[in-house]
Amino acid sequence: MFKVLILDSIGISAKWLEEFADTKYIDVIGTITPQEPVSKVLLNQDAWDWLLIFERGERQIFDEFIQTLRLPFDKVIYALDMYSWLQHSKAAYKLINPHTRGLSVFVYLNFILSRQLNDFVACTVDGLSYVATSNDDYIMRIMYTERMNFAANNMKRFQALAKKFYGVDDSAGYFLDLGANIGTTGIYFTKKLAPNLKLLAFEPDADNFKLLRINLLLNDLDDDKVVAVNCGLGDQFDEITLYRNLYNPGANSIFQYKNDMPTATIITVPLDICLAEYKIAAHEVKYIWLDTEGFEAQVLLGAKNLLAENPAPIFMECNLTSWKESAKFEPLMNLLENYYSHFILFKDDKETLYPLDALRTIAPPLYHPWGQIGDIFLIKHGANID
Repeated sequence: MFKVLILDSIGISAKWLEEFADTKYIDVIGTITPQEPVSKVLLNQDAWDWLLIFERGERQIFDEFIQTLRLPFDKVIYALDMYSWLQHSKAAYKLINPHTRGLSVFVYLNFILSRQLNDFVACTVDGLSYVATSNDDYIMRIMYTERMNFAANNMKRFQALAKKFYGVDDSAGYFLDLGANIGTTGIYFTKKLAPNLKLLAFEPDADNFKLLRINLLLNDLDDDKVVAVNCGLGDQFDEITLYRNLYNPGANSIFQYKNDMPTATIITVPLDICLAEYKIAAHEVKYIWLDTEGFEAQVLLGAKNLLAENPAPIFMECNLTSWKESAKFEPLMNLLENYYSHFILFKDDKETLYPLDALRTIAPPLYHPWGQIGDIFLIKHGANID
């Protein structure tokens, strides 16, 4: 049994212990509240193995309190602070019950420790397996700790809207994953949502592309099912600089939004040229998922032939500032207005239909370097929007 002393300033320790702790191995020797004088048991360090502190926003006060009493910091855990558990991982594995809500703490600790010990981290979610660099503190962290495929809900909603407004038939054709990163979108969509579709995936970053190929193989997606291309897409053949975000490789961009970002030179090719090279007809394109971190306008301007023949359903990041600063906004709008009439903003739960022209008047947020207003779904002319 491990002797635990509680210092509870917010009155939730009993409920927390019930939901998270492995009470079979814990002996709570006392609970102290701030209103009580300093107890003898608190000062008797040999009486307890761990001091669990429950507080919100008062960490500095409690740190000073512990220091004043000369209590050992290595035996003090802030129970609501995940990083405190990380600093006391030995205690976490002894006190937390992984068969209760404590699993979330357990999983997070495993993820952090795995990152510290390995160059790569692997996880299996929704029956699909992925490998990512251990630096990935965004997509892999979310999948590993929340135990669900990244952007799964957005993909399900995208498919439902495409069927509603386009009548998409998933019996054959291609899902286009433009800006594929390590494959979490294309793999999930073609394995879970539309298994009869093939995947055409583009990823310009060499390291991401290696992981994309590994993840495709891990999930039994071979060359008969997938065309994976290690290049960028744009409105012309070009060589450009890619700024790499080591802690979120999915946010690699042509825009330098942080100081000292490492760079790589990538090739861009128009999507129309690629479709012709791989002999993929426009009518075979069933879905277009576009996430290129501010370069979406150039990608679509390189797909004029595709859109003219088949204005397929498009889900994309809407990065208004980057489109305008690159002088691509009006050319993009002029192109899209030929084929699309409305859009749905994904961050809204409701299916509110905005006229496409509203993109000209929406004020992009100042806090985002590319002026991202969220993800949007484009609805073509002639769709039933009543």
